[in-house]
Amino acid sequence: MKKVLLIGADGMLGGELKERLEKQYEVYGTTIETLDIGDKEAVLKKASEIKPDYIINCAAYTNVDGCETNYELANNVNGVYVANIVDAVLENNSTFIHISTDYVFDGELDVSKLYTEDMIPNPVSAYGRTKLLGEQNAEKANKYYILRTAWLYGLKGKNFVKTMLRLSGEKDSLNVVNDQHGSPTSTTTLCEIIEKIMEKEPEYGIYHSTNEGFTTWYEFTKKIFEIAKISIPVNPVTSDQFPTPTKRPKNSQLSKEKLKKTGIIPDEYTVALEKYLKEELK
Repeated sequence: MKKVLLIGADGMLGGELKERLEKQYEVYGTTIETLDIGDKEAVLKKASEIKPDYIINCAAYTNVDGCETNYELANNVNGVYVANIVDAVLENNSTFIHISTDYVFDGELDVSKLYTEDMIPNPVSAYGRTKLLGEQNAEKANKYYILRTAWLYGLKGKNFVKTMLRLSGEKDSLNVVNDQHGSPTSTTTLCEIIEKIMEKEPEYGIYHSTNEGFTTWYEFTKKIFEIAKISIPVNPVTSDQFPTPTKRPKNSQLSKEKLKKTGIIPDEYTVALEKYLKEELK
């Protein structure tokens, strides 16, 4: 049975991934309490004990606005410390799977177009810059898959879908931005992509890994309420009307053509959302 060292095994993605992978791999999960990825010697020691076939990094500082104010911490976790993990990958001849984000792009591409893996990143936020550094470090591994995802939600953590469901019970109406475009992605879909990458072992490199189809946060919110049978007025607003400390990408539409060429076809985002809500609303 192949061995997996799963870093960040208690997060929204890592928690679900651990449960799934344990069915066919020997999985060793670590958390911030059990492994400090900033301690290079500790990372090397852990990996040398396990000798993993795969090292998967689900650890990240994902509070986008928090990255602006806690830049050093975010840069270390998302960027600098990835180099320690890569050293362990190289020492054990492991395959590295690293999770990245649409935020490595500036989001200024016309919404009639999609971002492809070979386009040059140009992050405009602290989060995007820290995650791009993580990608640059991940690429130093001989055998690596960098999976860029977007608009991620899942059963195990805080996310947009849960927030909308909660707010629908607290407010008479909701204002949601209608000028940011992307693919809502369930952790289940991303887990499936990771599992298939491990199974198929396609060419190493960067793969855009989101659900199929594109929408806006406003349309996504309406779809959430439609499936959940919640009746509440939802009003479209612009990003300028709903300012945040971080500049959000207007276009987060990632092309999945490269992924599809490997035979991996993600679910439509509406299908994934229905599956998720069936569990979430139990």
